Amino acid sequence: MNYKKNTSSLKNKTAINRPCSVCQKIGHIKTDCPVAEARAIRATHVPVHFSRKPRQSAHVVTLSQKKSINSPLNFPIFSEITPEQPKRVVIDFASLVKKANRNEAEPNQDIDSESSDIVSKKSFLKRIAASYIEFCARLELRFFVWTAFALVVLLLVPYPAFSYYQKLRHDSNYLVSESVNAFLSLQSSTAAALATNLPQAQLDLNVALNSFGNVEAMIEKEHRALIYIASILPVVGEKVVSRQHILAAGHMVALGNTYLVKGIGEAAASSSKADFLERMNILKIHIRGAVPQYQNALMELAQVKSQTLPVEYQNSFADFKVLFAGLIGDLQKMTSVITGLETVLGSDSPRRYLLVFQNHHELRPTGGFIGSMAILDVQRGKIMNLEVPPGGSYDLQGQLDTFVKPPLPLQIANPRWEFQDANWFPDFPASAQKIAWFYKHSRDSTVDGVIAVNASVLERILKVIGPLQNDHYQLQLTAADALEKLQTEVETGEDKALNRPKAIIGDVFHQLINNAGVINSGQIISLVSELGTALTQKEIQIYTVDSAAQKKFSELGWTGEITATLPTQDYLMVVNTNLGGAKSDARITDEIEHQAVVQPDRSIVDTVIIRRKHSGNPSDALYGRPNNSYVRVYVPEGAEIINASGFVYPEEESFKVPEKWYTDDEDLKTHETERGFHVGSGTRITNEFNKTVFGNWITTKAGEDTEVWFTYKLPFFVTAPPSRYSLLVQKQSGTNSNFSTQIIYPDGWSPIWRNRDDAEIGTNGLRWADTLTTDELFGVVMSQNSIY
Repeated sequence: MNYKKNTSSLKNKTAINRPCSVCQKIGHIKTDCPVAEARAIRATHVPVHFSRKPRQSAHVVTLSQKKSINSPLNFPIFSEITPEQPKRVVIDFASLVKKANRNEAEPNQDIDSESSDIVSKKSFLKRIAASYIEFCARLELRFFVWTAFALVVLLLVPYPAFSYYQKLRHDSNYLVSESVNAFLSLQSSTAAALATNLPQAQLDLNVALNSFGNVEAMIEKEHRALIYIASILPVVGEKVVSRQHILAAGHMVALGNTYLVKGIGEAAASSSKADFLERMNILKIHIRGAVPQYQNALMELAQVKSQTLPVEYQNSFADFKVLFAGLIGDLQKMTSVITGLETVLGSDSPRRYLLVFQNHHELRPTGGFIGSMAILDVQRGKIMNLEVPPGGSYDLQGQLDTFVKPPLPLQIANPRWEFQDANWFPDFPASAQKIAWFYKHSRDSTVDGVIAVNASVLERILKVIGPLQNDHYQLQLTAADALEKLQTEVETGEDKALNRPKAIIGDVFHQLINNAGVINSGQIISLVSELGTALTQKEIQIYTVDSAAQKKFSELGWTGEITATLPTQDYLMVVNTNLGGAKSDARITDEIEHQAVVQPDRSIVDTVIIRRKHSGNPSDALYGRPNNSYVRVYVPEGAEIINASGFVYPEEESFKVPEKWYTDDEDLKTHETERGFHVGSGTRITNEFNKTVFGNWITTKAGEDTEVWFTYKLPFFVTAPPSRYSLLVQKQSGTNSNFSTQIIYPDGWSPIWRNRDDAEIGTNGLRWADTLTTDELFGVVMSQNSIY
C-alpha cells in the first residue's frame, strides 16, 4: 500500500512569495504556469533515430540500480507513482535460431534481463528452436526443404494453386491415357510388322506417333517446369521419372518400327528388279537400324517401376517388355541368317557347294539318310548352275573308284562304304569332309563346302509360301503332307522304273528357287525366321573350306560339331542310326532320361535311360517296319561303364562281310578308337572326338515300346563346398526327343545357384524336362550344411 504526504499548504505559501521560473510572474509556480502548459502542447513532434542494429548510448542511466535517498528531516521523501511506459525492443530471430542450434545461450545485450516480458519472449524462442531441431532431426533435409517450399507456395497462393491442381489432375489423366494408347498401338504395330501386315503396321504406327506427339506437346507447353520440380520431390518423383522413361522408350520403339516397316516394304517393292539375296540385304540394312532403337527402348523400360503405373496396365507393361526382348533376339538372328547367306553366296569368285538332302524319317548321325543331292554353283550372290541328279545319291555308286571297309555297324547294310552312308560321324564337319571325299572319288571334282538340308526344311518353307502345285507330277504339296507324297512318288512313281526315282526332288527344288524370288512382303520376315530356326535346330548344317567363314558359322551354332568340354564337365549326346528300318523313324517317339548322382565321396555316377515307342502299322512297308537302330551314347572321355541292359543284338547273319582286299578307311581310324566291350551287355566302347562312346542295338517293332539304359562313372569328382556341377547336352540333328535330367547330391547339400530359371530346384539338386530342340547347358552350385 502506498502512502502520500499532504503538501498543498506548502505549495500555496511558496507560490505567494516567489516568482514563476517560466514566466517570472508572482502568484504561481512552474507546475501551474499557463505558459509552460502552452509550450507542452505545441511540442508534438519528437525526432527519432532508427538503426538496423541497436547501439547502446553512452548516456544510458541504469535504472535497475536504485539508490535510497536519506531525508534531512528523517522521513521518507514523497515519490509519485509513475506508470510504466512501453519500450521498443529489437529481437534478432535469426541469431536466436543459430544460437539454439549450437546449443548456445548467450543473452542479447539489447534486452533488459530484468524485464519480465523479454524473459518470456526468450523462453518462447528457445522452445521454438528446440522444436525446430527435433523436427529437422526426424526428416531428411531434402524432404523438409521441398515440403516447406510447397507449403509456402500453397499458403501464398491458395486459390490459384487449387485451380491449377484441378487442371493438373485432368491433364495427368489425359497424359496417361494417351501414353497407354500409344503403347498399345506400338504393340499392335510390331505384331503386324512381324506378321508382315504392312498397312496395319503403318496405321498403328501413325496412331502411336500422334498420341506421343500430343503428350509431348502438352508437357512442353504447360507443365515442363512442374515436371522438373515434381521429378525431384519424394513419392511423386518416382512416378514422374518412370513416365518420362516410358515416353522416351515409346519414341525409340516407334522409330524402330519405322525402320522395320520401311525395310519390309522396300524389300518387297524391289522384287521385280532384284534377286532374292539383294532383297534380303535391303531388309538387313533396315533391321540393323531398328535393333539399336529397340535395345535403347528396352533399357529405358528397365528403369520403369511397374508399381508406379495404373494397376490395370501393369501386366500389359510386363508383357510388352517380354515381347521386345524376344523381338530383339529374333531380329538379330535374322540379320545373322542374311549375313550367312551373303557369306555363302556372295563371293566375287565362283563357288561350288554340294547340297545333301537328309531324310530324318530314316535317322542317320547327322540328321537322316542322304537320298538326294545337288551341285550348286554361285557367284556374287547369284545361282549360276543347279544340278540335281535324278538318281539321287545312288548315281555315284557306279562311279566310286575306291573300296573301303565301312564302320562295323554299317556292315549290316552294306559291305562297302559309299556316298549315301558317308554321314556316319555325328560331328558334322567330319562327316562333311567324308561326304566331299566320296564325291571327289566318284566325280573327280572338289567342292568348296557341304550343306546338309533336312527334309523338315521343306515343311517350313511350304508353311510360309503356301501349297506348291507341281503340274508335271500332278501333285499339290503342303506343309502337312509334302514329305509323305514325295516319298510315295519316289518309291512307286513312274520315274523309278526309268532309274530316275529322285527326279521329282530336282523338279520341286527348282520350283522353290524360282518362287523365292517373287515372295511378297508378307512372307519375307517369316521365311528368314524359319530359316533361322532351321539353322539353330540343326536342320541346316554348313561346312566350308574357308576357315574364316567356318569359324563365323561355328560361332553362330550352324556347323553341327561335337563341342569340346572342360575336364570336370559332364556331357551327353544320344545318337541313333536307323539301319534297315526303312522310314520308320517317322512313327518313333523317344524319351531320354539322364540322372547324375553325386556320391558321398564326391564321385559321380550317371544313368541314361532311352525309351522308344513305335506307333506305326506293321502292314505299312515304309513306316511300319521294325525300327532297327544302332544307338551311341557320347559321354565324358574316360567314363567307365558300370552296367547296361535292354539291348537286342541283330543276328550275325544280318551283317555283310567286306571283301578281304577292301582297305581300312583312314578317317575312320582317326576318329574312332576301339576300347573294348562290356561283357554283361555286349556294349561296344570306343573313343571318338575326345569323348567315350557306348554303342549297342535297339529294335523297336510297330506297336511296341522299348527301354534301354546305361550306368557309368564319370572320370572326375565334384569340388569341395561350394560344389559346382555342369552338364552340356547336344541334340542329334533330325530328332526332337523328350529329355529330362536330374542332378542329385547327398543329404545335407542344397542348391545356392543355377544357370537357368526354367530348371526346377529341389532340396538337394536340380531337375529340368522339355523337348530337346537345341543344345542345352545346365549348371548348379551346391553348398553343404555345417551339421554334415
